[in-house]
Amino acid sequence: MPDFVFMFAGHGSQYYNMGAMLYHSNVFFRNTILHLDKEVRNHTGTSVVEYLYGRRFNAEGVFDDIRYTNPALFMVQYALARLLQEELLVKPDYVLGSSVGEMVAAAVSGMVSPADMLTAMIDQARIIERLCTRGGMISILADPAIYEQEPLLYENTTLAAVDHKGHFTLAADDRTLLAVRLWLDSHEISYSQLPVRYPFHSPLMEPARGPFIRIMQQLRYSVPEATFISGIQSAPVYQLDADYFWDVVREPIAFSAAIERLENAGPCFYIDCSPSGSCSNLLTKTLSPASASVKQVIMSPFGQEIKHLQALLQKRQAYSL
Repeated sequence: MPDFVFMFAGHGSQYYNMGAMLYHSNVFFRNTILHLDKEVRNHTGTSVVEYLYGRRFNAEGVFDDIRYTNPALFMVQYALARLLQEELLVKPDYVLGSSVGEMVAAAVSGMVSPADMLTAMIDQARIIERLCTRGGMISILADPAIYEQEPLLYENTTLAAVDHKGHFTLAADDRTLLAVRLWLDSHEISYSQLPVRYPFHSPLMEPARGPFIRIMQQLRYSVPEATFISGIQSAPVYQLDADYFWDVVREPIAFSAAIERLENAGPCFYIDCSPSGSCSNLLTKTLSPASASVKQVIMSPFGQEIKHLQALLQKRQAYSL
């Protein structure tokens, strides 16, 4: 039986109503979300659930308010991971996150308390909103080599992630992003601007360093129950600290390199716990055609969660025979 790998995504994968089918149809998932939302209410006096699923949200708008995206990404992905473990009895051998998805992975692995991580992510958002320059991230469908060839890119932006040979992500301030979009349009290069208000994984995050680390120093860190694979170091990490989590939002993402390391150890059963299937999309581009690994996405904007959970059970049964 291949090792189970739970994967978690960060900013850019979120959208209004994410996980809604599970929230309205699965009692365990909903109760986990509501329990976490109670922690949010106690900490902030506001509700993420009302913003995410209730009448307060604007389904036509862009869900990019970090005060809500930070806790929402944690709550939805953590609730799905717990559902997989408690109701489907699927336990992760490894956890792997991309960007703030690493904070979800840490809680799922047992290295930090979920309630403590949730409130820390809320406090992180406040710090970033107060201290950091507004900007964002652009995902570009092209050979990453063009980054080194074009002065506009390498002189003014940060290479936040190289996802695979035909896909990379840049971070920059708002003015630079506009110039980059115009350049990409003029060269007919496909791209997508992520629903993110800040230039994560770039030097522009530096003003938040001190307060951010002080927030994370308040957490208690334990040994992992499932092996934690770093999405920035692309290797197992057995002890976390505040500096590590600063690197999670400041340093380039190495998610694809982490997948390659897992593949070198043998076939895996990858379960995408992200809201939009973004981890599975990267996995498809990273895995060798000869790989014996399997993958299963669960959540998507198209609301096929129940069908996907059933497919997961069928695949697990097939591999158990």
